[in-house]
Amino acid sequence: MGKANLVLFWAIHSTVLLAFVHPPGAALIALAFLSHYGRMIGITLCFHRHMAHRAFQLSRPVRFFFALLGTAALQKGPVWWAGNHVYHHKYTDREGDPHSPLVSGFFSAHMGWFTNDIRWDKLEPDNPVVREFSRYPEMRWLDRYYAVPPALLALGLFLAGGWPFLVYGFCVPTFTLAHSTFAINSINHLFGSRRFETPDNSRNNLWTTLLTLGEGWHNNHHRFQRAARNGFYWWELDTTYWVVKGLAAIGLASDIVPVPARVYAEARQRRMPSRAERLASPGAELAA
Repeated sequence: MGKANLVLFWAIHSTVLLAFVHPPGAALIALAFLSHYGRMIGITLCFHRHMAHRAFQLSRPVRFFFALLGTAALQKGPVWWAGNHVYHHKYTDREGDPHSPLVSGFFSAHMGWFTNDIRWDKLEPDNPVVREFSRYPEMRWLDRYYAVPPALLALGLFLAGGWPFLVYGFCVPTFTLAHSTFAINSINHLFGSRRFETPDNSRNNLWTTLLTLGEGWHNNHHRFQRAARNGFYWWELDTTYWVVKGLAAIGLASDIVPVPARVYAEARQRRMPSRAERLASPGAELAA
């Protein structure tokens, strides 16, 4: 990231302080939620699950729509984002992982990595995301001009509602979007539960799940990254997955990759039996 972009990055982060100058009402809070989650779905559905993991297929117009939403979050372009994410899975919590708190520390894993100067066209030529998606001119355009969609969003919000709309429709949710997404890289490799013994320190965390439309089931995801769902069970809230299912129902998504039966079997084998189950097992009375 060049010096000008680095200054812009920190300047936009600092604009969240404007919320203290203009206290919000219910309508502005609703706008902030809409802006946060509306752009988050572009990152989780398109950048992450579709492009980085090819967990399902999208047509070019649908892909561009969700990639545009994700780019409006001001986290650079889709090919850069997804291409770097490939390295996270290739080298998870080892040297080469662009954002591991175990390797480079919390700050670097959370946001320091984001300010590096690696463009998508400087990633390794055999990077599968670069190889597959850089051939589309609309995706290359989004990566080259990634500042345009968020700038247009900010301008549109200002024209629609002045400073209050700009602050709560762009500044505040852009800040929350960034740190919610970054938290998957940092917090989810330090705090939470582990259903699977993966060769990394990935963890499931409900709080980051709520902020990222289902991305917080990170240990699940590291166990089988190709799955379209990160919440492997119905009680594990995964809004992104249900949006994908909705798109498939109307013919806008296809080839959804499920969680394999063998992974569910592994989860069942690792689950510790409850006290009632232990007491109900043969010989439990003697052991009690």
